[in-house]
Amino acid sequence: MSKAIKIIAASALIAVLAMVALLSYVILAIDPNDYKPRIEDAARAQGVELDIVGKVGWSFFPSIAIQLGETRFESELHGINPSSLEQMNLALGWWELLQRRLAVKAMAINGADLHLARSDSAAAIATVPATGSEPLTSDDGRGLALAVDQFTVANSRLRLEQDGETIVIDNIRLDVSDASLDGDPFPVGADFDYRSGDGALGFGLTALLGFDQQSGKLLINNALLNITGFLPQAVKVLVSADIDTHQQQARITSLTASVGKTRLEGRATFNNTPPRSLDINLKGNQLDTSDLLAATAAGADTDAGQDSEPVPAENDASLLAPLLAPLALLDGGKGRIELAMEKVVHDGIELGSPHLVLDIADNQLHVRELTAEIFGGALATSGTVDARAATPRLSFDQQLTAIDLGAALSALAQDVDVTGTLNLSIKGESSGADADTLLANLGARGNLSVENPVLAAFNIEKSYCELAALVEKNPPRQTPWPAGTQLNSLTSQLRIADGILYLDDYSTGMGNLKLRGSGEVDLVKQRFDILAITRLEGDHTSADGCAVKSKRVRDKDIPLRCQDTFATAGAGSCKPDPAFVNNLLQDEVIDKLRDKTNLDDDKADAIEGLLRGFLGGKKGND
Repeated sequence: MSKAIKIIAASALIAVLAMVALLSYVILAIDPNDYKPRIEDAARAQGVELDIVGKVGWSFFPSIAIQLGETRFESELHGINPSSLEQMNLALGWWELLQRRLAVKAMAINGADLHLARSDSAAAIATVPATGSEPLTSDDGRGLALAVDQFTVANSRLRLEQDGETIVIDNIRLDVSDASLDGDPFPVGADFDYRSGDGALGFGLTALLGFDQQSGKLLINNALLNITGFLPQAVKVLVSADIDTHQQQARITSLTASVGKTRLEGRATFNNTPPRSLDINLKGNQLDTSDLLAATAAGADTDAGQDSEPVPAENDASLLAPLLAPLALLDGGKGRIELAMEKVVHDGIELGSPHLVLDIADNQLHVRELTAEIFGGALATSGTVDARAATPRLSFDQQLTAIDLGAALSALAQDVDVTGTLNLSIKGESSGADADTLLANLGARGNLSVENPVLAAFNIEKSYCELAALVEKNPPRQTPWPAGTQLNSLTSQLRIADGILYLDDYSTGMGNLKLRGSGEVDLVKQRFDILAITRLEGDHTSADGCAVKSKRVRDKDIPLRCQDTFATAGAGSCKPDPAFVNNLLQDEVIDKLRDKTNLDDDKADAIEGLLRGFLGGKKGND
């Protein structure tokens, strides 16, 4: 047994020594620097000026390879500005090496800095690791062979100059195995950071690709894309697609996107040959912006309990950007985008079953349908975004039906205790790209009605009766007044101009009290100023109200004024008009003077004029 072991061990040792001797011979016999001119000539034949500045040497771990030092290159033909790489390893095939031939089986690039002059250069360079199943050899059969089984890139950067803007793709890591151009699938993994003037995004990709160079078709199977930096939470996209590079057509057969609890599924097609066309169809479960913007919300929580002015959303500066993007992509072509969700929640406002349909044609985006359930009622909107001029223009037609006014106001402001059922129809147009400009240029007209309106914190009848009691010297009412006011249905015309909503004429009432008026709501400064004119028709405000005999109150217009900001509006926002109350008190004082002085009418009128001039009033509450 021991003799057999010795024989085996001796044989193994001899084999190893033979291999070492053979490898030493090959290494000594082949100087890789001799291949510098051939490599540079081969690159020059392909329109690339290549300069291998560093030395070319052998590397033995983890496999035998030729190591190229610093290398510089550029190509006017391929749109490559002066670029460089720190190091490139070319893993070699053993069998070819023993025949004194170099056959590159794997390529590893480290520290590349690639500077492209145009975007189509990237597509050409991407095919470098995919050279087909047959190795490339020199004419004498003893030169350089290239059949890359694995292609890796690390610690690299790509710069692209396009339309006066520099786009940087940094920290590139790429791993491609068994790449080919004959349509066979091969795995791809990549990580990189994308930077432009708008910010930075991180991308991670794993995919199974297949590219047929002859037909120009690229197949993408179950590509998983992970995007960070766009939102506080990572966006994950799983997609399968086929792309025809010759016809410039792309078809996404399966798309699933998720971020947090939100999940979208759908499909899309795009044709890049004029006239361009786009078709996107997406369906989702739910979207809650407070979940998506968790980091922002967390920062806001640190100021909880402190009064502060509302902070405008950062994306208000480019409010139309998401709508203008498809127009720019199609550049006069046609498209259709459809999105349906189960629920969308933003700033506490919930939209149930929102459905959006957009049609694109002739640089115009038509909102064919935007519907949703909101505040117990329904929203329906249509409109157009016209990008044919330098400044985008939009027009819209919106309907709000059976809206719970109490729920809506609670979501939009604090302590505005008004309830009822709102119906609104409004048409308008504006121009601009950001929220402030659109609001400033907004012009609209419409009608609104509120069924069964209730002012929970303000009793109009109580205020009227207290004013009448002041004139008639009635004793205080013993029965407590209800806290609020139940009004008749309210109707009004409205218009919007210069950022202000005008209620030109509204009417309502309660009992024998009629209520009408007008007002302004400043949408920019978030303030309102509403004039409410009450008038008693009869001698009682209502069956449970008060009797009124004084002609100074009865059958006269008595104004109430509601003034406040959205943030501070409440029960104290509405008060009798100070000028009216002042005149009413002056009337009482002057009447008493007339009764006690027995002056003739001319003298009495003269004294009344002096008093009213001094007190700032006018005669008769006119």
